[in-house]
Amino acid sequence: MAQGASMPPARVVPEDDDAQAVGHEPCGVLRQVVAACVYPELLGGLDLPEGAQRRARRVLREMDAGNIGGYNHEHRSLLVPARVARFLERRDGGVPSDPRNIIVCSGTASILPFVFSLVVDESAALPTAVLVPVPGPRLLVAAAELAGAAVVPYPLAEERGWDVDGDTVRWALREARARGHPKVLCVVNPGDPTGHVLSRESMESIIRLVAEENLLLLADEVQQERAFLRDRPFLSFKRVLWEMGPPLVSTVQLVSFYSLSKSVAGESGFRAGFLELVNVEEGVVLPFHVAQSIPRPCVLGRILLDLLMDPPEEGDPVQQALEEHRQVLLHSLAHNSRLLQELLGRAPGICCHPVQGGSRAFPRIQLPPRALRRAQELGLEPDVFFCRELLEATGIALAPGSEFGQPEGTHHVGISLLPPPGKLTQILLALTRFHAAFLLRFS
Repeated sequence: MAQGASMPPARVVPEDDDAQAVGHEPCGVLRQVVAACVYPELLGGLDLPEGAQRRARRVLREMDAGNIGGYNHEHRSLLVPARVARFLERRDGGVPSDPRNIIVCSGTASILPFVFSLVVDESAALPTAVLVPVPGPRLLVAAAELAGAAVVPYPLAEERGWDVDGDTVRWALREARARGHPKVLCVVNPGDPTGHVLSRESMESIIRLVAEENLLLLADEVQQERAFLRDRPFLSFKRVLWEMGPPLVSTVQLVSFYSLSKSVAGESGFRAGFLELVNVEEGVVLPFHVAQSIPRPCVLGRILLDLLMDPPEEGDPVQQALEEHRQVLLHSLAHNSRLLQELLGRAPGICCHPVQGGSRAFPRIQLPPRALRRAQELGLEPDVFFCRELLEATGIALAPGSEFGQPEGTHHVGISLLPPPGKLTQILLALTRFHAAFLLRFS
């Protein structure tokens, strides 16, 4: 940069879906319980609330020799899965859950390749195909490829608020069968980066489709606690499957995921989560329990996960603090979603479907033909070119839509809804001003 030239503002990363990385405070009482488990000398003192001390004592009683420093296999393999199962039963209105089908892991990123590897047949003449949504999380594609599967994208219906269209999935299946053996359909609900929440009608259609096509349904439901609209609540695929009744309830194979990092606690650094297996044969379940290659969560991650799974008790200060934390997060996401619609709705050449859940929005941006040609000259995707120009001019880093996949001929950017409203307002105003100048520059 030439001497005397003005520097762009400090770089921000407004596409990040890591709550604490963009300024959300951790839930204090959870940290207090963990602190007391790590350093039991804090118990009995006046610095920690009695509710946190009481919960920490219960955790320590369940540990080998009352100490978190051991492997504590029983806590991981029996106690936490049992509480997860009760959490799922409450979530799903009483639908039964078997702790033996709960696999505690160190987050979805670590377990997904293992899940895909169990369905990949390396000796087959044709590769195993996995259908993934576009747009969708980059993790799904990377994990499937790492396991040796052929990834087949199926586009979400942008014109219908990013819904899953059955005819489109069937078209993708025909394409997949031309070069492989499709075995898995991945669905992300709430959507990431699209922010849609599937309706019951759409979920029933998906379940009937996987039953007809004999596919494993892999449900990425890690954003479930970030569905913030009362008229579009999160429903798990397991609950919808159960309520559809026979014969589907006992035949459709389902794997669903939950992650501590995308939970109400937003504790990404502790790396913990779980998956639930439904209607999966015992021979497939067994490797999850015995395989040494599965990354298990550290004991502190398990403790936090365990605390989130506990049933609410009247007057329990830990649960009360957690519920207050939940309401603050949901209110923030709903407020920022409205803010984004208001500010981007006034910008020519930018449009965005209303966000219903999750922590990101995926607005569509118009890029003029001259900009497309310039991007081609540079060997870049058009939205990558736009985001690079935006970063250089403003210091704002957005995720190009091509990183998540997008309908052909369209261009998008990923924007996080997690920053504080004042900061998000600055980001959105800077984006709209830059986009207007970009259109003029390349008109």
